[in-house]
Amino acid sequence: MSDERMSQFFPRKSNASIENKRNAASSTTRRSARSRMMNESVDGAHLHDFHLESMNPIRSRQAQNYETKNDFVEKSSLTDYRYCFDAQGKLVSLDDGKPFRFNVCRNDHDNQTRYHAIGRAIDEYIYEQLEGLYHLKRIQIPIDARPGEPTGFFFASEDFQDADKLMIIIHGTGVVRAGQWSRKLIINENIHVGSQFEYILHAKQLGFAVIVTNTNLNTDESTRFIRGSETAEQHGCYVWENFVRQSVARHICIVAHSYGGAVMLEMASRYTPDFDKRVFAVVLTDSPMKCYIKNAHPNVLKVLKKRTINWVASTAKVNTKLGDRDYGLIRSAGHTLHEWTSHTACVDIFRFITEAFQQVQRYKH
Repeated sequence: MSDERMSQFFPRKSNASIENKRNAASSTTRRSARSRMMNESVDGAHLHDFHLESMNPIRSRQAQNYETKNDFVEKSSLTDYRYCFDAQGKLVSLDDGKPFRFNVCRNDHDNQTRYHAIGRAIDEYIYEQLEGLYHLKRIQIPIDARPGEPTGFFFASEDFQDADKLMIIIHGTGVVRAGQWSRKLIINENIHVGSQFEYILHAKQLGFAVIVTNTNLNTDESTRFIRGSETAEQHGCYVWENFVRQSVARHICIVAHSYGGAVMLEMASRYTPDFDKRVFAVVLTDSPMKCYIKNAHPNVLKVLKKRTINWVASTAKVNTKLGDRDYGLIRSAGHTLHEWTSHTACVDIFRFITEAFQQVQRYKH
């Protein structure tokens, strides 16, 4: 992947209804399926840090004068916001090359609204990169959608139905969509550390077909639930039932960040024999599995125990062994912040996947 290609900007193709769809899906999903996940932050997920106007009565009164002036107007693409990703993957201004600025509107409400709108533009940019740069195809679900019925989608490599090796990638909860670990990192750091691009690239280099789930896309623009994707867990199971089970892959690995661990657990619980037979490695990044396994069947935990490592936020050096749990081993991700863990542990994660696959091959022979 050349710097020149990464820096190329693809104009946004979506219309206003898709913009509303992203917004509706995010808000409705948080109210319903994962309202119980108060122990996790949004964005896998982290909202941009700022002080609300209401925290300062004087500033709040001043802000009231601006709120009626429509200081922020949503635009249709990153270029309309005068932003692009440079050769290093940094989100920068097209006008002066400076990094993203949060405080550009006259009140914090508009600044936050703008932040999320730019995030939705980034969703579309990442989708376009998945299709154009990484040659994944967008697969509509449900597969038997009726005319006018709400639909969602996920991404997969062209060979996912016929490949012997398959990697399934699952992001966390909140505003993130397919191809992202953290919107916060994409906007404030760079696209390489916040997206799933490096995982897709490494997986393909190792000969894996790839499925990139889209577990937070649960409703359409009218907040009507998408059949089979009403929750993150249902989305994951729908993809397994209708696509993974139909594939010929004998060697499957799963990489899941944060709440993605709950999605993985539901897949393992619902399809235990198939999961046990075909999944040779489960990778978790800072997933609070203690919250998810309380009602898990002992047989499911037994399956996970022998093939799962959770790389967690820690002050210890990356890959330091931190003990084990009922579902698998714990190792340090080499970073203290939740949203960074998928990126900082990436090298050791793929070393584990490679070694686990080699072990399976030796066992079979």
